[in-house]
Amino acid sequence: MVWPVTHPVGTTYYDPERAFNGYTIWAPLASDGEVKEESGVINLMDMAGRILHTWRTAFPVHYGRLLPNGNMFAMLRRVSEGSPLAEGYHMGGAGGLIVEYNWEGDVLFEWDDPCSHHDMAKLANGNYIYVGWEKIPRDMAPRVRGGLPGTEHHDGTIFSDYFREIDPEGNILWEWHAFEHLDPDIDVISPFHARNEWSHINNIDIMPDGNVLSSSRHMDSAFIVEKDTGSILWRWGNVAYYDRDKGQVLLGNVKDPRTMGGPHAAHVIPEGLPGAGHMLVYDNGMYVYGSRAIEVDIKTGEILWQTEDHGPVPYVYGRNHFSPFISNAQRLANGNTLLCEGQNGVFMEITREQELVWQYVRPTPSAGKRIMWGVFRAYRYAPDYCPQFASLPPAEGEAILPDVPHGITW
Repeated sequence: MVWPVTHPVGTTYYDPERAFNGYTIWAPLASDGEVKEESGVINLMDMAGRILHTWRTAFPVHYGRLLPNGNMFAMLRRVSEGSPLAEGYHMGGAGGLIVEYNWEGDVLFEWDDPCSHHDMAKLANGNYIYVGWEKIPRDMAPRVRGGLPGTEHHDGTIFSDYFREIDPEGNILWEWHAFEHLDPDIDVISPFHARNEWSHINNIDIMPDGNVLSSSRHMDSAFIVEKDTGSILWRWGNVAYYDRDKGQVLLGNVKDPRTMGGPHAAHVIPEGLPGAGHMLVYDNGMYVYGSRAIEVDIKTGEILWQTEDHGPVPYVYGRNHFSPFISNAQRLANGNTLLCEGQNGVFMEITREQELVWQYVRPTPSAGKRIMWGVFRAYRYAPDYCPQFASLPPAEGEAILPDVPHGITW
């Protein structure tokens, strides 16, 4: 991995011949540290960092995804009656309002669930599915293993998560409740996480077979839910485990590449892209102070590819790829991988050979925010992804090469 030796902003490096030239969607992260209501914005930009289109929102944006018809699907942060935040339960990733806009910014669909958080998806059949919070039964709380002692909510409450599918009329078609299927002896909270949440699920991805792939920050893992039964079929990445002999939750070998620290955005690489069918996940690497994207064969659990600057050495020397929370990775059509280093608002496109071919640094902070430079996720779209792109200027631009050598290698 290579890194700039200066600190410019905007598009700081760009190789048009090797980058996947397209349009990138991103939004300044709504700060979880504030309850006040304000507007938000979702940006569409070209490879040179020029903002070509925006969607203005009535509330702060968690993040947005572009649909093939040019509509924008977004989760907004609205704290209303029934929200855990309104009741004094602070947790990161709050949503509250799920909205679909057309290209012009008109609201086509709106769903108010005060407990929704982190992620949502629009399904091929037109239904919507998303993640939400719920309290686990109080008598179950002592059975939840791990986490920092005494870090439950002020009244002893522990939250877990649900998945909920609705149709466009708002009818609930399917639900999955994590606390009914998690195993307290397997799905333990890492000793470094708070006990205010058992799972802290941060994404939902519908697999080709209809099952659900997701990732849990507090359990440091990705897992697959069988949609028909609710059973957890597969787990990957857990570093903490329950030692029955000692009666304790212990932290395993954090340097084992098959373990993760606080991961986000686990998903199946879509059909037609290099690596299709494999899992791609952003491992925040909170125990080793170095983040990475990992491609995993779901059938074997084997790591097939990962970004390289991962481990304790970059932490010792500084200047490494590290975002301890939020963030995502996306496989592109040319085989490159787009990374969103969410805490720092840095986007990078990396080749299979670990070469940097494009980098963008968010140029302005969100004034007064706790996470000033944050971006929850970023996504790149091909120039022919939706009809509206035909009216935009070309995505590619001139090569951008800093006057000083653009990187160093560990």
